Amino acid sequence: MQRAWSDYEDDIDIENVQKAIVETQAMDDEHGAFWVGTEEEEYILETDKSLKMICIVNNQEIKYQAKSWNEVEAIYELLLKEDFAGLMEAIS
Repeated sequence: MQRAWSDYEDDIDIENVQKAIVETQAMDDEHGAFWVGTEEEEYILETDKSLKMICIVNNQEIKYQAKSWNEVEAIYELLLKEDFAGLMEAIS
């Protein structure tokens, strides 16, 4: 996990994502974003303060506008569980 305002972290779980969501909501627009990638960085999921998400899959960028922070959390949970088919379905 990487946040626009802090250092990189390893071994991410859903609690880390929940904390990043709370911190992102409190940040200014310039620093209000965080992203998580898989170990081989085949999938990278980024979210900014306005709920805009970008998923990079095999070097292709897919943009998605989430409807709520709960939806953002659910999508990150798919990434963390490595349910890539579910992730792609959620953002399509």
